[in-house]
Amino acid sequence: MTEQAPDYRTQKRIALTTLVSASFVLGIVSVALQLDRYNGFTLLGSLAILFIGFRWLQLDSAELDIKRPLWLNVGIVMAAAIFVPYYLYKTRPSGRRGPAIVFFFGLVLACAFASEIGGSLMVYFSGDATPPVG
Repeated sequence: MTEQAPDYRTQKRIALTTLVSASFVLGIVSVALQLDRYNGFTLLGSLAILFIGFRWLQLDSAELDIKRPLWLNVGIVMAAAIFVPYYLYKTRPSGRRGPAIVFFFGLVLACAFASEIGGSLMVYFSGDATPPVG
């Protein structure tokens, strides 16, 4: 009886979809509750997004059979915009480094847009044109 290898690609795709979806929901909730930019809920939402991003990194490392050092994990938490591209640069072959890094920054923009779209839809459907405090 052979054990089937995990399907990392599907799991990574689910993590990325969840990441963008969580950003969308965060935008909706922020506008619905008229939260300012810095509060406990947005901190909790940011931590959830960080956790989902870390899940993707865990799956990617497992797929590539790479063990990330502790300093890299700490760096990713403290400055993801620097350390995730570093991780992608170090773990991809030379022809795939640039596209992977561009995809990461595209994902960051997609999350920002998803959050704004969620917030805008909430304003539109609630009929309240008052922007949230902050």
